Amino acid sequence: MELARSLALLDGVPESMQELHDEYESRRSEIEELEEEHQQAELERRAAEAESAAGKESVERYQEQTSRVTTQREYGALLSEIDTVRAQMREADERALLALERQDQATTRLDELRGAFESLDAQYQEALAAWEEQKPAMRERTEVLKGRIEVFRERLPPATLNQYQRLFERHGGAPLAVIRVIESAKAPIRHCSFCNYRIRPQVVLQIQTQGALVPCDSCQRILYLDDGETD
Repeated sequence: MELARSLALLDGVPESMQELHDEYESRRSEIEELEEEHQQAELERRAAEAESAAGKESVERYQEQTSRVTTQREYGALLSEIDTVRAQMREADERALLALERQDQATTRLDELRGAFESLDAQYQEALAAWEEQKPAMRERTEVLKGRIEVFRERLPPATLNQYQRLFERHGGAPLAVIRVIESAKAPIRHCSFCNYRIRPQVVLQIQTQGALVPCDSCQRILYLDDGETD
């Protein structure tokens, strides 16, 4: 369990800087979302402006053709085309304007957030640097733990090791449960520390006298006695 916690911690941050880390990630995420919004608005503005510019060229070509048409019908068709393109240009101009407004709003908000983020970033980087200095010692500790675990694996009978591993995986790293004692007027009452299930006196006797690996009848964790009850 200690090894699992250590490995998880090496990939994350210590509890002492978790709040700072969460705030840092939240602010950074907000800035990244605004940057994406700014970029998207710019792309939409450019696309709309390009569409409007293309429409202007089309109108100019249609206007040039009006001087060369020979029938009223052809002339009317060109005017209709011109009106259609101009309507499309107005729509494109409106989209470009809206995108520009979004871009300006994103820019203003980004300036505010980036300014406020500078102090937080400096504080976070300082804390992160201090944490990085502690990591070598923790990595060394994990190697020691891995070595101890291998020794235990070699000493334990395969059936016992398999039982422990199954419980470890089933309960998320908590396969053992200490027996808690509640004093009463008649006799001590013993409970599983995890599920609070009452433990029979025979089970306690088995553990004390035989060193038996007895699971809790409720949660199936392997029960053990604390130092004060092993004698």
